[in-house]
Amino acid sequence: MFTLQPDLTAPGVDLLAAWSPVAPSSEDFYPDTRSVKYNIISGTSMSCPHVSGAAAYIKAAHPNWSAAAIKSALMTTDGLTVID
Repeated sequence: MFTLQPDLTAPGVDLLAAWSPVAPSSEDFYPDTRSVKYNIISGTSMSCPHVSGAAAYIKAAHPNWSAAAIKSALMTTDGLTVID
């Protein structure tokens, strides 16, 4: 049996993020009428900035590295031990 596993993961659930008080609500049926500066949201829109930021740090430290080298560094240097 094969299991689909992502190449790279990042936090993306229930993150406190900056939120524009004039941002339209994504809920068409139950509009959010609050005016807040922060919101707890989830999804790839939350995880992508973590990975992009890490990639930017690597690129700053190693400006000559290719995209493939940066991806490899991200995927092979987490310091975690996986137990199957």
